[in-house]
Amino acid sequence: MGNVDLTDSSGKLTTVDKTWAFVREPDGEIRIVLHHSSLPFVAK
Repeated sequence: MGNVDLTDSSGKLTTVDKTWAFVREPDGEIRIVLHHSSLPFVAK
């Protein structure tokens, strides 16, 4: 879990919450088993 900062071509910055989960398969390969991205929650 963590944040990723993305910048568009005009220089606007957007922060995105990211979650990743991985599993190592019996053959040694690593596989993504969960991926989620969302804009952070802001209480108003």
